[in-house]
Amino acid sequence: MSVKRFFRVLLGLALLAVFVYCMYCNYQVAPKLLEPEGWLPTVEVPAPVEETPEPVIPDFIPVESESSEPEPSAEPTPEVTPEPAVDPDSPEGRAAAMGLPAPPEIDIDSWEFILANDYNSIGEYAPQGPEMLEGQPLDSRIIEPMKAMVADTRDQGLSVYLSSGYRSYSDQRYLYNRKVAQYPPDGKDSNGRWIVLPPGTSEHQTGLACDITDVYHEFKDRSLEETAMYQYMSQHCQEFGFIVRYPADKEEVTGVMYEPWHFRYVGVEAATYIMENGICLEEFVSLYRDIYSAENPAPEE
Repeated sequence: MSVKRFFRVLLGLALLAVFVYCMYCNYQVAPKLLEPEGWLPTVEVPAPVEETPEPVIPDFIPVESESSEPEPSAEPTPEVTPEPAVDPDSPEGRAAAMGLPAPPEIDIDSWEFILANDYNSIGEYAPQGPEMLEGQPLDSRIIEPMKAMVADTRDQGLSVYLSSGYRSYSDQRYLYNRKVAQYPPDGKDSNGRWIVLPPGTSEHQTGLACDITDVYHEFKDRSLEETAMYQYMSQHCQEFGFIVRYPADKEEVTGVMYEPWHFRYVGVEAATYIMENGICLEEFVSLYRDIYSAENPAPEE
């Protein structure tokens, strides 16, 4: 072999070695480029972990009932039946017109409610009995209630004096004529109120009323209301069936001047209604029947 050919072979081997060396280095740097498609190793990728959200705590936590039973469902609202209209001519209707509660169910024609005033004459009426109590004649049917009221008042350490009970028609005529002589022409005071009523129109003739004063109070006048006896009795008289017959604020209705000494029996039920509602006997009786007339109209409120 010639020298020239020898060097050509040697040069070719050297170039081949360089080529092989370059390929080797390239494989080390990027082996994935040298491997055929599909030779890549399988790598297991872990599944993503779902994060559990933190619980939301409400501002208000309802407290469960201790009972495990479920709450009953709401019942349907029953239909309300309208109340019938009140008859305006009934006691309830008349009371409502005056702004008063329904009055008690009573027999207004019973003896307790006999009405004597200047337009309701009872003629020569005389009460049952009469029977004496502490020197005063009274209708025998009110003796026990009167005894009880007087005893109760005295139990409070108060002095009670029964000064005038039943008066007959003739007795009332005598007193009336004497008062007319003092206060002509009709025996009325300067305000036009009766001081002594004419015979047949006085409460005293019923035997159901009595003038009651303090033993130590000399006069029958307005000052009696300042006594402890009157103040106690006027607050408790209804418990025994009595009323203050001629109140200060009812002179226009009764036609009689204020008499804090005059107590009248009407029974516990009626007396309680009258005293609690601040009315007089005329107003009470007028709830049950018409007591006025064209000549004697009801007084204006």
